[in-house]
Amino acid sequence: MLRSVAIALAAFAALPAQASDETDVRWEPLRATDQRVRWDAEGLTAAPQLAESFSSPLGYRLERYLWKAQKPAGSFALAVLRDLSGEDHYLTGPVDLIRFATTVLNGLEAPKPQATQAKDEKLATLNGAVLSRRFDLGTRQCVALGFYAQPQTAEGSSGLQAKAAKDEPLTEGSQRLDGVYCATAGRPLTSEQVLAYVAGVKLMQRKE
Repeated sequence: MLRSVAIALAAFAALPAQASDETDVRWEPLRATDQRVRWDAEGLTAAPQLAESFSSPLGYRLERYLWKAQKPAGSFALAVLRDLSGEDHYLTGPVDLIRFATTVLNGLEAPKPQATQAKDEKLATLNGAVLSRRFDLGTRQCVALGFYAQPQTAEGSSGLQAKAAKDEPLTEGSQRLDGVYCATAGRPLTSEQVLAYVAGVKLMQRKE
């Protein structure tokens, strides 16, 4: 597991492709009080082992997170939050969840995630409608998820979940959250577990 996590960290550090166009991007650790993504899933630690961000001169902010499970050992989760609040930098249209998973999991046990669902599935959660897609990563069963959230409206607030502007996960919005949860190698990932894990992702308001 230690080797796998080290590889995962290396792959995760390669994100995002957008950063290659910038000349002054600096990733900085996120303090616990500034972390906006929570993932309440079985075994995952309360705080991510990796949480960092950068703010682009073009006006968008990117955050990335990694959690490792305590019990059962071997499961893990990754998340990327794109805050595109700048007027000219909205992210629109569908995001290919398998392509996203392939990018963040590059080099981890399998050369490429293998989708086990023919298409994305829409799930109703506290975040509003979320798209999910199950896939295999070697002997691991995993799920990728993604949704847009509406622009933040509560000034100075924290601890609030930002729900989708409409009941559609691919509605244009100023925040995009994508994530991957992978179960311990060799353990099944049931439909009930997938729903619970997807519902466990919480997007919080950032303190201003």
